Amino acid sequence: MTAERRVANWLGLGLFALLGVAAVAPLFLIIGDVYIKGIDAINRLGGLWHFLTELPPSPFDEKGGIGPMLVGTLYMTALGALLGVAVGFPLGVYIGEMRREKFTNVARAGVNVLVEFPTITIGLFMYAIMSLAKEDLNEWVMKPLSHVLKAAFGDWVSWFIGPLDGYNAYAGAAALAIIMIPYVALVTASAYASIEQPLREAAYDIGGREFNALFVVLRKAVSRAVITATLLGTAKIAGETAPLLFTAFGNFYYAPFTGPTGAVTLWVWYAAQTPYDVQIASAYGAAAVLLTIILIIFITARIKR
Repeated sequence: MTAERRVANWLGLGLFALLGVAAVAPLFLIIGDVYIKGIDAINRLGGLWHFLTELPPSPFDEKGGIGPMLVGTLYMTALGALLGVAVGFPLGVYIGEMRREKFTNVARAGVNVLVEFPTITIGLFMYAIMSLAKEDLNEWVMKPLSHVLKAAFGDWVSWFIGPLDGYNAYAGAAALAIIMIPYVALVTASAYASIEQPLREAAYDIGGREFNALFVVLRKAVSRAVITATLLGTAKIAGETAPLLFTAFGNFYYAPFTGPTGAVTLWVWYAAQTPYDVQIASAYGAAAVLLTIILIIFITARIKR
């Protein structure tokens, strides 16, 4: 290699390295800013445990937390992830394995569109569904079920099962599940489509029935990819705000999940707009907690991969 080519090679590598640093620098600046201001805010508002369990501060308080919002986020994210996997996984198996079916192309196109769909419209959709179905759902399902469960287990059941308000945690979880479904479905479809034919034939020989071959034998071959997609999808929906504005609505107190439910993202959105320093500080602390949850999920997904 001549000296000119060597210099050009080093200049090219240096340019690519510089572009790489420029691409990731905003990420580290954001993380650093959130943690520096968030940790300071948590310490000023009463410490970590106080911040994670207490009610949010009013404009005249010196201390406060995000307890109700953190519980709401964890509850809705867990339900949304479970429902998203329950629908997304079999849908992905169908798209990946039944490629000759006419409806497969429609399903694949649908989930591809849903990936890029504005999440706020999903919240509006669930709000419309809840508005139309709430009365019948309460009359025929929730009230009888609540009566039976409370008689069997006690009044604490009403925190989870009972007549639904227009805004509730279950509408929020359903909206989050819709957001998560295409991520799980597309990764599952790609994983099943990449299985080599000899392995697929062996699975059918061992499993016998098609259901056993697909969901028992071959599932083990794609489990790492599906787990990774589940974790990344969970991290995404944990940070969603827009769909929860029209479904969970938000709440500053510990309250039944059948009514308006708080979420960390909703509190950050609300508190950051206020002119009060204590609530703005609380928003930074809440952002640091939420970022920690998402980073833990993301790192776990990378390890699983």
